[in-house]
Amino acid sequence: MRLHVVYRSHGGENSKGRPSWYSKRVGLASFCAAVAAVRAQRPDADVEVVFLNDGPVPGDRLELMQLWGDPVGFEGGSNRRSYLAALALPRRRSWAAQDVLLLAEDDYLWRPEALVALVEAVSDPANAHADYFAPYGEEVEDTGLPARWTPLVSTTSTFAARVGAVREDERLLQLCALSGGNFDYASCLTLQGRRRFTLRELLEHHDPAEGTAAWRSALRRGYLFGMRAAVDLRSLRRPSRRRVLLGAEPALATHMELGWIAPGPWEEIAAAGAPS
Repeated sequence: MRLHVVYRSHGGENSKGRPSWYSKRVGLASFCAAVAAVRAQRPDADVEVVFLNDGPVPGDRLELMQLWGDPVGFEGGSNRRSYLAALALPRRRSWAAQDVLLLAEDDYLWRPEALVALVEAVSDPANAHADYFAPYGEEVEDTGLPARWTPLVSTTSTFAARVGAVREDERLLQLCALSGGNFDYASCLTLQGRRRFTLRELLEHHDPAEGTAAWRSALRRGYLFGMRAAVDLRSLRRPSRRRVLLGAEPALATHMELGWIAPGPWEEIAAAGAPS
């Protein structure tokens, strides 16, 4: 098995609420520590790391990326385009179906043992029925014990999956990403054969920006209705095609956003810095 990690990064910031120990440099350092650990403890995993940088990134982060993987720059301009570019890599690079893909976002903090635990989970015959694995869940209890993996309804755009499943599901995931709103939630439900949008959600959407022309508003409503109806139709998967999503308890990573932080010793991990 080979583990392909695609770490999606952007040099800018947004207005989300952040904890005092947050920075993208801190998140990157914690991720590199997890890479160091899995390469030392599980050399059989053959870990490849691609840093997919949407636009320029600060020099200190780029230097760290060069030490631990392959920085690849492109001009996407949005989270959605970066995500779609990452999803296409298994097909474009002809990664083997039995390999594993991990998509990682740059505002997450990682436990040092995160990738070791992930490799063990996907290699465990007891988890052969699962194709998707979530290192993050904001509501799981932190027991202080090694991670165990249990069924999960949804996660974010930071997840792992068997490459064969991603290649089969690529068009479905693309469709969900284009349906507007929290497309990661739509993706998780649809993959599992669960309907995402109610009739009301098909017909009612967030209002467009003030001053938007009426014809543009009508086009937007029609587009969202069509895309969301298509997502609901794709959720009608035959049982053999419904995916199983397993989540780690306790979380192996956390979203560094106030209100969405998983239980764990994250401030201590943030202070640990990058591996030498």
